[in-house]
Amino acid sequence: MKAHDLIGYLGLAFLQFNCIPAIIAALQQNQTTPISGVILSIIGLSCYLYNSIKTQNTLYTIGNIIGLVGNCILLIAILLK
Repeated sequence: MKAHDLIGYLGLAFLQFNCIPAIIAALQQNQTTPISGVILSIIGLSCYLYNSIKTQNTLYTIGNIIGLVGNCILLIAILLK
């Protein structure tokens, strides 16, 4: 793997896993982010995912899928609180 690819995937990990603390807070401490922000993120990530699939950009496709899964988990945690 080339250095620029590795840096891209490292950036993906930092960016897309940033919702994990919010999920933990929602489950343990009953603190949540506004639901509207989560829904807007899901819509935006869905649009980005469509584009990344159409342009065959693997890095963005993986990142958008991870982001969608994380935000959907966060949405479920908010709704079930």
